[in-house]
Amino acid sequence: MAFGYYMNMEKMSLEIAGEHIELMEENIQDIQICEFLDISKLISNIKNGFVVITQLITFVESFLNTIINTCMQENNELLLKMSIDEKLEIICLYYKVKSSQIKSIHYWGTFRTINKVRNELIHYKKSFICDCTAIQDFNIAGISVKEFFIKSNMDKIMEHIIQLGNQISKVLGLTINKDVSIIECDARDGLVSYVFDDKIIDIDPSRNVN
Repeated sequence: MAFGYYMNMEKMSLEIAGEHIELMEENIQDIQICEFLDISKLISNIKNGFVVITQLITFVESFLNTIINTCMQENNELLLKMSIDEKLEIICLYYKVKSSQIKSIHYWGTFRTINKVRNELIHYKKSFICDCTAIQDFNIAGISVKEFFIKSNMDKIMEHIIQLGNQISKVLGLTINKDVSIIECDARDGLVSYVFDDKIIDIDPSRNVN
């Protein structure tokens, strides 16, 4: 009997984000002149931080795609091409819950913030940062660079996004598979996705799920 192998973008995105957080500095201010930023650290933190927030947004979208494909068992390509907000509305409609139950969660606010910063960076039009003898703190999407693009803040953001997935699954009555790997085999019990509906899939009680 042949076994099937499946790839989990949620787990991959979280691992990539975690790896790039570890490359970030906790403080990007100049050691000698504290009101200015260290250009080398600033560039490194923005580069790594951009990867982090991009991957965390990918995590959320992949998470919703898995719900549509695996839990709702819907393979309509039009649904998968919708925006994240549209996907969430369709999912909530299917599960007969109000999207406000999710969008009122603090973690959804974190998601909106990182998406706003990502969009600002992608569509960045201004080359001017500041008018001084060195680089001072400046804002991207109205958010302080020296407070946003640091390791401790990215750690917090990543935890918020993971918790957002957990809360969405709780509201919808779904389950997170904590043991899932990036590449998963269905040989054990067919449980191969990051989020699943235990009313559809028989679960081995020894599996670490919530």
